[in-house]
Amino acid sequence: MTRDRFGRYEVQEEIGDGAMGRVYRAFDPLVRRMVAIKTVKSEYLTKENAESYLKRFRREVQAAGILSHASIVSIYDVGEDYFVMEFVEGATLSSILRDRGHLPLVEALSVLGPVAEALDHAHDAGIIHRDIKPANIMVQTDGRPKLMDFGVARLESSAMTATGQFLGSPSYMAPEQISGGEVSRRSDLFSLAVVAYEAVTGQKPFQGDSITSVIYRVMTEAPPPPRQWNFDLPSQYDEVFRRALSKNPAERYATAGEFVAALDIKEFEIGFPDGQAPGHRTTERSAPVAPAWAGPGASGAPPSARDQPETESMPVLIATPAVPSGTGPDRAPARGKRVVWASMAAALLVAVSAAAVVLSRSRPEPAPTIPESLRIETDPSGAKVLVDGADAGATPVELGSLGPGMHLVRVTLDGYAPAELSVELVDGTSPAPLRFVLQSVTARLRVRSEPVGATLRVDGRPGGTTPVEDLELAAGRHELRVEQKGFRPWVRQMELQPGENPLVTARLDALPRAGKPPAPTPLPTPEAVAEGTLVEVGPDVTPPRRLSGDSVRFPEAARRLRILGSVRVDFIVDEKGDVSDLRITESAGDVLDRAVLEAVRTWRFEPATLRGVKVKVRWHTRQTFQRGT
Repeated sequence: MTRDRFGRYEVQEEIGDGAMGRVYRAFDPLVRRMVAIKTVKSEYLTKENAESYLKRFRREVQAAGILSHASIVSIYDVGEDYFVMEFVEGATLSSILRDRGHLPLVEALSVLGPVAEALDHAHDAGIIHRDIKPANIMVQTDGRPKLMDFGVARLESSAMTATGQFLGSPSYMAPEQISGGEVSRRSDLFSLAVVAYEAVTGQKPFQGDSITSVIYRVMTEAPPPPRQWNFDLPSQYDEVFRRALSKNPAERYATAGEFVAALDIKEFEIGFPDGQAPGHRTTERSAPVAPAWAGPGASGAPPSARDQPETESMPVLIATPAVPSGTGPDRAPARGKRVVWASMAAALLVAVSAAAVVLSRSRPEPAPTIPESLRIETDPSGAKVLVDGADAGATPVELGSLGPGMHLVRVTLDGYAPAELSVELVDGTSPAPLRFVLQSVTARLRVRSEPVGATLRVDGRPGGTTPVEDLELAAGRHELRVEQKGFRPWVRQMELQPGENPLVTARLDALPRAGKPPAPTPLPTPEAVAEGTLVEVGPDVTPPRRLSGDSVRFPEAARRLRILGSVRVDFIVDEKGDVSDLRITESAGDVLDRAVLEAVRTWRFEPATLRGVKVKVRWHTRQTFQRGT
């Protein structure tokens, strides 16, 4: 049976059910904000263990409550058998990977980076998480991740083990954790590496048909190299994950930040240690490595057509097979003929190669050519330009010293979303200008209050006295707090979209007079919602589902210009399922941006609903253009 309240917190609904506890969404009437409450399941408590477990529960959660980091879910309060934490809207990384398979590399790193910072912050405070997995990483609607359940994972592990049950997710646990050895920060780093491996490949590194088989592989087998699943990953990733997933904790990276730094895409995009940009398929490649185990997806089938190596300029390699020891004339004669033919072919290849070398030395080498200058423009102008990480001036700018090959171009301007793309310059060609239409990332807020003259604070900083008519803020999530003496503070979380100019009205409730008992706070009732109301996507909202529309195609102009990049478009899906208010929030230049916008304008959705009513919501899509798309 669901409790109506925990202390002063008024329960609205159950939103989660885990191994050791349940999670509720609740309302805190003191500061007038939504919170999440996690409880201990009474069925796991007995007369013998209840007192000691609850005492340890409070001690561990209070210890985790000292953590203060933007990427860690904050703990506000601890009760007898529950604790109160920040209410976060979004989706778990687990559900995202279930729906999408794996993430583009840039997007995966945008999640892993803040999580690594959060882990290092906790480890420096002496706190080990012990249950890093995608289900404990909440990705908010703006893409920022939050790590959950610090302190609780350790409690649940010990409690479940005491009852003779296996707790936790063995696919993500370090070998020493499974075997009952010493658990350290490097155990958490092993789990983070498993999460990263799954995020960039769509596959877990240790798979099996049962818990027993998974545990066996975690304890004894090396995982398949990640590029077996996703060959577009930088070649260095195989070694990075080999080290991060070592059975020996001492061989792993020392910190989470060090591990994610080793994955940093900029190291592979700028300078290209292996001579290629990420996503560029080399023309010289080894055969696919078969999995070391016979789990799901471990087949010896050849790679798909998309993964086949390019055949132009493929080196011809002919090897003479060695005859196994102990074999002789009784072996099948056909095999002997194959060896002879292979030997003859090898000799012929050597002769042809030698002749080619002699001929090449007898001819003068052609003079090297370089591409013509590259012009970069932005609207508005004056944006800072970085080429391969180096400052190249402000737009409009003409660059005449770039050599042939891939180059990473990034433009930034205060108040606008940054834009980035990769462009390939070819010997002796004159590249077309690169043009970026930059999108504003600021919003303007109007705040009024009843009564007027209240103090506004935004994210803890002064915002003026109401009415506030024109407050410029960065797009994203902000906390608004309106206060006036004699009234209860009014607090709201608000997501601002680029270019928005919303009006917010704070209605303040008077505090009871001295000597007069406060009136009981009524349970909040959901406000009626009209069809077509613009609402934020949250747990109560059934998100829109795309029904039809054109697929995004790689524009022929982009192929000719040899440009690659990633584009994100934010838009509104209305109560009829139509899209409107399209905005580029991550640009890859005018050509690729237009291709995505043209496709998205044709999309139709099954509308989002809130308590059965069709509503408008803000939605987004991301399209990454890479070689092979």
